[in-house]
Amino acid sequence: MTEIDSVPDLNAEEQAAYEAGLAVRADAEARSPGWIARTVEVALNTNHGFPRGEARIALQLGPAKEVVAALLPALLSPNKRMRRRSMTLLPRLDPDEVCRQLDPVLESGQRKSRRAACVALAAIGAPAAPLLTRLLEDPDQAIRDRAQRALDAIAARPPDNGNRNLSYVRPFGLPFREASPPRPQSFAVAAFNFSYGVNLGTLIRSAEAAGAEAVWIVGRDFYYRPSTKGSDWWLPVLTFDSPAECLEQAAADGFEIVALQQGPTAQPVWEADWPERPLIVAGNEGDGLPQTFIDAAALQLELPLSGNIDSLNVAVATSVAMFAFRGWQARR
Repeated sequence: MTEIDSVPDLNAEEQAAYEAGLAVRADAEARSPGWIARTVEVALNTNHGFPRGEARIALQLGPAKEVVAALLPALLSPNKRMRRRSMTLLPRLDPDEVCRQLDPVLESGQRKSRRAACVALAAIGAPAAPLLTRLLEDPDQAIRDRAQRALDAIAARPPDNGNRNLSYVRPFGLPFREASPPRPQSFAVAAFNFSYGVNLGTLIRSAEAAGAEAVWIVGRDFYYRPSTKGSDWWLPVLTFDSPAECLEQAAADGFEIVALQQGPTAQPVWEADWPERPLIVAGNEGDGLPQTFIDAAALQLELPLSGNIDSLNVAVATSVAMFAFRGWQARR
């Protein structure tokens, strides 16, 4: 593969979405006056997933009382899209605050709004059970049916035992804690010139879950925010314009390169004797890694496949490699 000299240009739509998403994040992090209203506007009205994903995460980090109040008008809107987006955002917030502010809606809201409230309450779970029980007496049979289905679904869920980090407990996508967990020196992962933003976002999510120190993005750095599930708020994401720049930083930080690339000299990932501090490097979906990374690698790995398909999705393969390294550490 031809080595890149600079970050490839985004197309006009990607560039606009990228800038809009970064603006949402900066606005939220600065807590500038009016940021909640502006973020709600993006979350409800923007079609591109990148800025809307940034808005969705930012709203979960804001004061619940203000955020819920800003979203409720959309739940009461005659616009179906506004109701749908609002009812998917509300369950990501503090459940007690959402229930408190939804309470009056059950009495005064229009039929469509009460239906939307049923969906939001069902997603909230056990804290919403008292409100749903009240809706069993709603004059509208359809609302009563929805409320009963919601209560049945809540009753069938396993208890969370107070653990807000479980994957089926809302809010999804953000650790329920005040700060990022400590990240002792272990490993990092680098993604070279990924073509698909959803793959890069998924890799970032996996790296955070595996306890990586950081994700390094070499080349094209546009990723799809929703597929990160907010993990890039907690995990350092660094960008490099070229492989040479990445390799220079890796040497300075004491990393050894592990190239994830099929080839005659590649070892099976589960048989490898890993370096103590690897930088796991994965390549472009179609072309793989440039020779620069392979030549610099202390170890080249592949995932032997037992089926007819000749490769895995790059984010999946890199996730397997990260946890294979964790397994190697554990066995030692």
